[in-house]
Amino acid sequence: MFSLVNLILAGALIWLACKYFDLKKSLNPTEKRYSDLVDALASVVDRVEGYDKSHAKEVTSLAVQIAQKTTMSSEQLLSLETAAKLHDVGMLMVINDNIRSRRKLSDDDSFLMRNHPLLAEHYLKQEVAVTDDIPTIIRWHHERWDGFGYPDSLSGEQIPLPARILAIADAVSSMRNSRSYRKRSYKTDKEIADELKRQSGLQFDPYLVKITISILEENQPLS
Repeated sequence: MFSLVNLILAGALIWLACKYFDLKKSLNPTEKRYSDLVDALASVVDRVEGYDKSHAKEVTSLAVQIAQKTTMSSEQLLSLETAAKLHDVGMLMVINDNIRSRRKLSDDDSFLMRNHPLLAEHYLKQEVAVTDDIPTIIRWHHERWDGFGYPDSLSGEQIPLPARILAIADAVSSMRNSRSYRKRSYKTDKEIADELKRQSGLQFDPYLVKITISILEENQPLS
């Protein structure tokens, strides 16, 4: 199920992101070089997943914008930024030809995709000396405010704020993008904002919905 190329890409992306995290904390002048490499490898993940443009970059930008309008600490913001770049790295371990095809996903393929947060967290904790909260932010970025998300069915404020922010940023970017097996369903940010309102208190934190809609209405660049 896991190809050697995908595992190598996953390992490289995680290692570079962790180096970037360490360098950013120390303000090392080589920080930008690692940041650029992480961004480049994240774009590889996007292409493997079948996104038609830079999903990871868009998610990271929007997540940071949302976080800056909350009381999140600078340390939490840094963890969120790195987690946003890495949030779909687990997909490298589950992507196969069926998932990349243009047909509707089978139940087995959907099951594999639902496990990508767990795979990413496990790989981060087992293969890289990560002691901060990046792995758990990634683990919980598909949890829902109403408790019907995965993998742990957390609800409300049981879900850490960074993971709730990543969830809504990821959803907005996904609504803006086409993928190989799914056409884009929302043509404008107004349609996305309306969907966020419908999911307020269900899929998403109502407080974060208001912030995100305000960002969409301000028409701030997300890349």
